[in-house]
Amino acid sequence: MNRTTVGGPELGGGGGAGGVLVLVDPAGAGNSPVAELLARELNPSVHLRTDDFLRVIRSGQLPPHLPEAGRQNATALAAAAQAAFAYATRGYQVVVEAPAAPAALDTFRRESRATGAALHYVVLHPGPAPEDTVHTAHTLDTAALTPEAATGSVLTALTRRTHLLGW
Repeated sequence: MNRTTVGGPELGGGGGAGGVLVLVDPAGAGNSPVAELLARELNPSVHLRTDDFLRVIRSGQLPPHLPEAGRQNATALAAAAQAAFAYATRGYQVVVEAPAAPAALDTFRRESRATGAALHYVVLHPGPAPEDTVHTAHTLDTAALTPEAATGSVLTALTRRTHLLGW
């Protein structure tokens, strides 16, 4: 069943199509409040946190920063991506909150290609992105923005398809 979006931009490009926005906050730029505000503006919407997919591991969980946690981290990210695109293919607008993205981004790109659902990517950064940043075009300087203003900037960019990575 494909649900119709009521008000606000559609991540999927119209006609009730769902899509996924990966919102990254590498340095504590405030993605939690921004992700929550975005999910309130998009309708119908889902707000997922990649960290939650790590927290559900009950036995054998490793701290995610350890090199030997690679399999665990990859599995949790794959589960998050699959869940996000399962919602999106049913017409939901999905905001995925992630503390870091380079490793996760390929996982989300694969799911976007496999499902045909749109994928958007925004990095919140407290200040201008360093010029050597790979994803400069997807970076939003949040240094002078409230969470509400950052949300408005992301919503405007979504309507312009500024942060679209693929289908």
